[in-house]
Amino acid sequence: MVEKETLSERYAGDILTDNTKIPKYEQCKDCLFRKSEINGVLYDNYRKSCCMMFPYPKMKPMEFYHGTARCEFYEKENQKK
Repeated sequence: MVEKETLSERYAGDILTDNTKIPKYEQCKDCLFRKSEINGVLYDNYRKSCCMMFPYPKMKPMEFYHGTARCEFYEKENQKK
């Protein structure tokens, strides 16, 4: 009978990544429409998959996530100082 490898043994040589370091929706960082409302709560986080132009439960296209396409609705927010 062949003994199966444990999970630890199967993935011992793999290198794990820290997914929090992967840039997400970078073009949305200073967009006027980056905020989103989910269940009555307003979020101001450009890394979320929804925004004012793609309201929940819709999602921004995955090309925006990877930065391979530009958003047609992008408008730079005016920074008041």
